[in-house]
Amino acid sequence: MPTVLPDHDHAIALLLQVPWFAGLPEPARALLLEGCEWLSLPGGEVLFHEGDATDAAYLVLSGSLGAFRRTASGSERIGLVVMGESVGELGVLIQRPRAATVRALRDSEVLRLPAAHLEALGAQYPVALVGLARLALRRASAPRDERYQQATPRTFALLPQCPGVDGIGFAQVLARSLAAYGSVRILGPSDHQLSSAQCLAIETEAHFVLYVADGVDGEWRGRCRRQADAWLLLADARAEADPQWELAQVLPPESLPPPQHLILLHSGSLLLGAGRRWQRRSPSCGLHHVRHDADIARVARLLSGQSLGLVLSGGGARGFAHIGVIKALLEAGFAIDSVGGTSIGAVIGAGLAADWSVDEMTENYRRCFYETNPLSDYTFPFVSLVAGRKASRLLKETFGEREIEDLLLPYFCVSANLTRGEVAVHRTGCLWQWLRASIAIPGVLPPVCRGGEVFVDGGVINNLPVGIMRAQHPGEVIAVDIGGDRAIEAKVDEVNLPPFWRLLAQAFQPQRRPSLTQILLRAGMVNAASAALEARTQSSLLLTPPTDDIDLLEWKAFYRAIDRGYQHTLRIVGGRKDALSDALPSLF
Repeated sequence: MPTVLPDHDHAIALLLQVPWFAGLPEPARALLLEGCEWLSLPGGEVLFHEGDATDAAYLVLSGSLGAFRRTASGSERIGLVVMGESVGELGVLIQRPRAATVRALRDSEVLRLPAAHLEALGAQYPVALVGLARLALRRASAPRDERYQQATPRTFALLPQCPGVDGIGFAQVLARSLAAYGSVRILGPSDHQLSSAQCLAIETEAHFVLYVADGVDGEWRGRCRRQADAWLLLADARAEADPQWELAQVLPPESLPPPQHLILLHSGSLLLGAGRRWQRRSPSCGLHHVRHDADIARVARLLSGQSLGLVLSGGGARGFAHIGVIKALLEAGFAIDSVGGTSIGAVIGAGLAADWSVDEMTENYRRCFYETNPLSDYTFPFVSLVAGRKASRLLKETFGEREIEDLLLPYFCVSANLTRGEVAVHRTGCLWQWLRASIAIPGVLPPVCRGGEVFVDGGVINNLPVGIMRAQHPGEVIAVDIGGDRAIEAKVDEVNLPPFWRLLAQAFQPQRRPSLTQILLRAGMVNAASAALEARTQSSLLLTPPTDDIDLLEWKAFYRAIDRGYQHTLRIVGGRKDALSDALPSLF
């Protein structure tokens, strides 16, 4: 970890990019620099280890650092710290051991702020420690897994993964979209003569830098990889992965590659099967399908932390309100970039992720639910009230053999793994089968059994999976909760059922007691109620269409539920995206 002695003017220029430093009085800046060390970290080098005593805080002046913590299986990356961000300040202020191991993901430069020097600085300029305390408290107030996830990458290596991919052309379109969030520079093979100092100066001046590689290997391609906070692996959907490219290589753990995104380029319509074929080479990569410039704009929003995720809850027939919500949001100008859901929310969300229009969603789900009762194939209740064949057939007819990896938008659905007693999040595999698991109401629909494990309706554990979206999604999240929180009611006081002949006679009278299906449906969701309340607070915007008067199995309420969702959302957004920014300025 060599000490670097930078030019004074260059040092000040870099530090002025750091909001905390820029806010200090000029004499405080000079005093700060006198007692600090400027360190150069080669990619992969450890800055400090989890559990170490805290003796300094650090400001990242160039490059990026990864935060890691120990797990039973080794080491897990929990976040990213990029240029302008600080790390270790909370430990300095409260004298707590290091909460994570931090190491350089790429060649980086950091300013070391010794604890003793910070105390001396604070004695003369209390405002310095106030600013540092604000940084620390902002991070400390976030959940543990989110404390290092606030930064977004600023430098990207665009690495073609097969011959014929136009890296420069893709970079130019991506730059136009990223320009809405900050200045952009593109550096390609013709810039190979630039020195490290010149590249650093460019990274200081521009908010985003796109390093475009060429060829299979070579000095420039290696440099692009080293300079990047994240890799964009550009691949032709029609091609096969070749072992000589990054995506097909098995990188050793000590190489610590930065976050990777597989950009799958399609000619015209989306090529089904290509997503799974490519992503199986590197399952940890984020997958993004690109057909045209609008898809590249979506990738830009995701990379820059400006994207919008949509989470849809379960709730039986009330879930058709999700269609109305989606219609209103799209009409108001919202660009939805990723989708997740539980039970009926997973089913509706899958249509959006598949790039169906609102009209296509309405027609497909009308055939699947409105024209027929998917829960009408009753059987002997050894496992469930219905056989499940009808629901499986309708889902298969609606979605075909499409894999989750074939969906245009990043997508997940949630089921409950009864074998392990935990939430199961599905981001890969046969779409209709995992949707079938997500809607498998215990006792009503038979569970889905795979690999010796048993999966049922995700609403049993997590009916509004906002936390799951937050963990994978860098932007804002809209949550739609139409859950089954209405208590079922009885119009009779009794402990035991009356004789069978009396029950048969009452079958033709107004319903006096809940049905077996209603009891099972409500019992399967009641445990998720407290989790849903917490999830509501995690959303940037919560929509709760009024659907209490719609029974959970009232499939004929299809159009009524859609209208409820549409009208409720219009009242919130006012038909314009700008109107929401006035009500919720933190969302924009």
